[in-house]
Amino acid sequence: MDEHVLNRRRVLLGTGAVAIGGVAGASSAAASGTGDSKVGGSWVISRKDDGAGAVRTTTVVSLAAGGVLISQDISPADAVLLGTWAHRGDSGFEGTMWTGQPGPAGPGKPGVTVRVRVRGTVSGDRVRGTYSFTAFDPSGAVLMRGTGSFTGRPIEA
Repeated sequence: MDEHVLNRRRVLLGTGAVAIGGVAGASSAAASGTGDSKVGGSWVISRKDDGAGAVRTTTVVSLAAGGVLISQDISPADAVLLGTWAHRGDSGFEGTMWTGQPGPAGPGKPGVTVRVRVRGTVSGDRVRGTYSFTAFDPSGAVLMRGTGSFTGRPIEA
């Protein structure tokens, strides 16, 4: 595989990380009992895209002040995703994250971008939910769409 080409597997791997990010943020805030978006923390999430042949992926997600999400697939490893999250109801949340890849002409050239939208709930020290992703070509045209689900737990210090 050419290192500058974003194939379906890489798009799907990147989307899972985003989903995890949204979930992690909600879990931290809910666990504090305050609903305070300034509560931070890191989480390990297991996610899987819907459809035959999808691979279960493990991701670490960190929640920073101001609703910032940072997500990194660790097994199998993949690109970092960045985005934001917000509380929805007593134990719910939603978020959006993005990642991108260099274009076929190499770094610095437009390439594929992926947006992931996540919705979930927190119960105790567990989080679960669903996500959807859309991959766009450099012109903004949709290349593919998909969905998936996730569960996770906080990382202890």
